[in-house]
Amino acid sequence: MIPQADAPPRKLLTFEFVGLCLVALLAVANATTYYNLFGHLASLGIAPGLRGLVVGAYALTAMVLYLVASPFLSPRTGPRAQLAGIAILVVGGFGYLVARSFWSLLALRAFCGAGQFLMGAGAMAQLVAFIPAERSGQAFGLYSVAILVAYGVVPGAMDALAPHLPSAAHGYAAATAALLPAAWIVLRIRARTRARAGAPAAAPRPAPRAHAWAGLRASLRQPSVALLVLLNTAYFMNWSSLYFLYKGFAEQGRLGNVGGFFTVLTAVMIAIRLVAGRLFDRIAKARLMVASFAVIATAHLALRQLPAGTVPLVGALFGLGLGAGYPALNGLMFDFSPPAARPLNANLMSFAVQAGSFLGPSVGGLVVARHGYPGYFLAAAGLALASSAASAVLARRRAPARPAESFEG
Repeated sequence: MIPQADAPPRKLLTFEFVGLCLVALLAVANATTYYNLFGHLASLGIAPGLRGLVVGAYALTAMVLYLVASPFLSPRTGPRAQLAGIAILVVGGFGYLVARSFWSLLALRAFCGAGQFLMGAGAMAQLVAFIPAERSGQAFGLYSVAILVAYGVVPGAMDALAPHLPSAAHGYAAATAALLPAAWIVLRIRARTRARAGAPAAAPRPAPRAHAWAGLRASLRQPSVALLVLLNTAYFMNWSSLYFLYKGFAEQGRLGNVGGFFTVLTAVMIAIRLVAGRLFDRIAKARLMVASFAVIATAHLALRQLPAGTVPLVGALFGLGLGAGYPALNGLMFDFSPPAARPLNANLMSFAVQAGSFLGPSVGGLVVARHGYPGYFLAAAGLALASSAASAVLARRRAPARPAESFEG
């Protein structure tokens, strides 16, 4: 059966953990397939002012669902949610072949956003049951590497495939084939957990509505949990705003080689998460967050006062701060959470990912419009420094060894 609090898993690299990381990789790979959606919308004649709404409907739908539906997901219901999400994403991928108007595309993006939520949140709700308590930092480091690989591989693969396809929509449909291995992994993990239980598992029991909302309220009433959600939002505001705004800054300053900057940044992030490994659990995670946010702030200020020829070094600095921050944040949330609340709290962190990814470019774009790129880098550095100071508060707290209160999914 799925590991419970009284019999925690001791080994990290199990078939279940690695398989669920692969499911997350394939879910993110499906999302990144739409990296050229702006161009596809332009080819359909969608007005420039409406294209952002169509693109953003995906993340906005997932963000809302992470907040309102996560309380109803657990290790028991995770497989069913993942299979439903895969089905939605396959249907949605083929939907781009027929959707051509603003309203049909808006509805399709929201539909696919719901599928992304079910696939990703279902995997996360199940994943936390297979993480040894003493290896949470390493586990989330490896999990995040899978996500970064998707961002690094998919755009290039789709570019190579594009000349052989009639349109971008055909690429979206073709990419759904990668979801079939994800369905096999989910079914295989479910079969293995049922076999270990020694008898067919009972049908998943959804949590009563009032009970599920009580769990959400209980989590958010814990200062450490609420603060970690806010810090994860700030982390992804820093990352997503940089991701979307750096190109304009580089073009304005004639820095060139935008791709090289992100290649260095991503390579350092991956290297840290692979090489550091168990260090994420041996070093105090809250103190690591203090240092990580301080490094991110320093990198933003370095871009504001960018000396010639230092772009790769600044990219490496961002990679250092961002690379260590994610495992520390999510590992600490795991440590602070009672076992029964870990699926919900892990998905609250995923809500923060969506919220930060939505707010980062939106707020950052407004700051650039009013104060230029120097103003943006100063504001982003201020956010990172405030996050570093808030992390110092967590450094004075200790994760509880046993929960005082827990809620079963």
